[in-house]
Amino acid sequence: MSFPWQLFRVWLRREVKSRYAGSFAGSLWAIAGPLFTVALFYVLFAFIFRVRVPEIASQAGYFYYLLAGILPWLTISEGLSRATGVIVGHEQFLQKQAFPVEILPLTSVFGALFAQLVGTVIFVLLLLWAGLLGPQVLWLFPLAFMAQVIMTTGLALVLAILSVHFRDMLHAVPLLLQFFFYATPILYQLAMVPEAYRPLFLLNPFACLVTVYHAAFLGMPLSPTVLIALFAWIIVLGVGGILLFRVLKPTIGETA
Repeated sequence: MSFPWQLFRVWLRREVKSRYAGSFAGSLWAIAGPLFTVALFYVLFAFIFRVRVPEIASQAGYFYYLLAGILPWLTISEGLSRATGVIVGHEQFLQKQAFPVEILPLTSVFGALFAQLVGTVIFVLLLLWAGLLGPQVLWLFPLAFMAQVIMTTGLALVLAILSVHFRDMLHAVPLLLQFFFYATPILYQLAMVPEAYRPLFLLNPFACLVTVYHAAFLGMPLSPTVLIALFAWIIVLGVGGILLFRVLKPTIGETA
């Protein structure tokens, strides 16, 4: 059975519009929210804790470092948070008519990408203005972005269907996302972590992903080991998640 692309586009458009419906600023909140978060962390870590990034030849180096990691993270966090409870939230709708249930978590993931894409355009313009954007972005950014989409898609599908059977997932996922945020080198550099513990970050898929984003936008060092680990996570989370969803999809009706 082919994927219902037309229905997916309709629900995706509905998802994006519904996020900002009724607000005066509308979709501008997609930009304002991330900017406020970045400004908060920048003031806290750049001016209070005085975190610096020696590899970036700019006084605002930490600001660029923070943006490179937090833009994808906010998208991942929002997409997975929404996807986790999306099937549970549409149970009555799904009981009344046949519907390709995978569309619900997918629209949560792809709907969250809007703010990241807008933020990335602004970020690239800032880097060009500062003279910090190198040619590596042309191949590393598409790689990182596609890895992000594939991994979050697989994760979102699995979390959405597991939450139907285990409602505790609705409470556990926000805690897990908070843990992974601080376990990912977004607010700090991996070089600040004791060398003996750095290999453990390969076990964190988001750490591998953010490291590639840092290399793409800022030209920071990128180990081949990180790329190998990222490809492994694409298979495990992305492909594995999609396959697991297909196996578990028939069990949704058993909870009705």
